[in-house]
Amino acid sequence: MTSRTKYERQSNMNIINPQNYFTNKQIQKIIKLLGNNYRPNCIVIYETRTDVLKSMFRYSEVFTSFIFILLGKIEGLFYQPKNRVSVFIFSENDDGDDKESKQLYSLHALLEDCDRFATSFLDIHSKEISKIMKWKEEWTVEEES
Repeated sequence: MTSRTKYERQSNMNIINPQNYFTNKQIQKIIKLLGNNYRPNCIVIYETRTDVLKSMFRYSEVFTSFIFILLGKIEGLFYQPKNRVSVFIFSENDDGDDKESKQLYSLHALLEDCDRFATSFLDIHSKEISKIMKWKEEWTVEEES
C-alpha cells in the first residue's frame, strides 16, 4: 500500500486502507450497523491495481487469485482461516466510475461473505449509510438476474 495507508486497530479489527474512498471511521460505522453478525479480524482496502502488486505476497488469498483480481473480475475476497476481508475498489461494476458508485459496490463486496443479506441490508439501511458516507442521494443495490 502507499505511505498514505492508515493502519488502525479497533475492537480487535485491523483496517488497512489508503482512505481515499472510505475513511476508517466510515468502515467502522458500517460494520457497527451489522452488530455481532459480522466482525472480520482484518479489512484490507485495495484502491488500485498498484496496491495489489505491492502486497500480493503478503496475503495468500490475493496471491492465489492475482490474475482475476488484476483483471477486475473479483470485487472482494473473504479468507476464512484469518477472518480477513479484502475489497478491490478498482473492480468492474456496471454502474459507472464515479466515486459513489465505487463506494456502493465496494460496500457490497465488503459484505459479500454475508451475501444472503448484503443487498437487503444495504437497501434497508440506505438512508443511514448515505449519511455515514456523506452521499448527496440515497442509493439502493439491485441484484443482477
